[in-house]
Amino acid sequence: MIGGDDDIERTMTLRAPVSHAPPVAVGHFIAYGEGEALRRVAIDAAGLTIGRQAPSELVIPAPDISRRHCRIELDGEWAVLSDLGSTNGTFVSGERVVAPMRLRNGSRLSLGTFELRYERRDRREVAEEAELAAELRRAADYVRAILPAPIATGPVQTEWWFVPSSQLGGDAFGYQFLDDDHFAGFVLDVSGHGIGSAMHAANVANVLRRRALPAVDFRDPAQVAAGLNAMFPMEEHNGLMLTLWYFVYQPSTRALLYCAAGHHPSFLVAPGAAAPEPLWLRGPAIGLLARGNWGVGRAEIPPDSRLFVFSDGAFEIIAASGEPWVIEDLRQIVMQPAMPGLSEPQRLYRAVRAAARPGPLDDDFSVLAVSFG
Repeated sequence: MIGGDDDIERTMTLRAPVSHAPPVAVGHFIAYGEGEALRRVAIDAAGLTIGRQAPSELVIPAPDISRRHCRIELDGEWAVLSDLGSTNGTFVSGERVVAPMRLRNGSRLSLGTFELRYERRDRREVAEEAELAAELRRAADYVRAILPAPIATGPVQTEWWFVPSSQLGGDAFGYQFLDDDHFAGFVLDVSGHGIGSAMHAANVANVLRRRALPAVDFRDPAQVAAGLNAMFPMEEHNGLMLTLWYFVYQPSTRALLYCAAGHHPSFLVAPGAAAPEPLWLRGPAIGLLARGNWGVGRAEIPPDSRLFVFSDGAFEIIAASGEPWVIEDLRQIVMQPAMPGLSEPQRLYRAVRAAARPGPLDDDFSVLAVSFG
């Protein structure tokens, strides 16, 4: 029999269970600072008073800010800003606040010369960012902790300046006397940014500091590069490779031996020289190849010379004009006269910071200056 109940085709629609995203918990925040110094203060139902001293909830101890300068209160989904009769006024995007004003997400507040920013953000997202920022600060503190103290006396003297980027790069450096007549130093830069790159840089720096490369003569820069390459292949370290500029100076002969493993030149500044001398030999980055060939350069060091060894974060910046810098721009700054009260690396940082576009630098800034008496 055709057409019976058993032959009736029945259609059933299957629906996948719907997964609902958790509701967004919107919060109101005041943010100030940049990079490692970025801070956020939540605005709760009680509101937030900003001023030079307590009982203001957000205290900014600046002379051009009044004791109780302004206040932000919540009105439904809006944050409303009022000036509290401050001496120098409260401004939002250049407009002086004369009556309560609703803030828009991203509004920029000016209290005297101090800048703040209003943000309307997901509270969970802000908490996650704060946790990541705390981890980055801890990693940066660890990197700083393994950096050597400056050397102020003796035949070899050192000074340096290190400023990690907001994302934390992979810079590290160090130096030490290998024996009474050999002084070694290095600057290295691991690829990428973040905690992984920073910890890899610290690990490599500790290997160099402890001279923990088997059967390697640390007075031979090429052997050091080869030893690191064997110990840190990129396929075994999450794809991370590194560049290295390593040198050994012998005070008795005034000879400097150096090796550049994927690294740019360093600058030697001799008294009376018309321009810094770039010291460089081509060589592969550490970890890139299973085996590499690294040459050793040699330079004679006149008395009272100075050597600048640095990471690419010292010159790979975007200038305020929008133009990218190259290493020649840094060389021009090296040639400029010293500034009283500033170390040479600090002088270079201030010049680079002044030339760069606003905001934190895109990469770690590391400059090591070695003086040969």
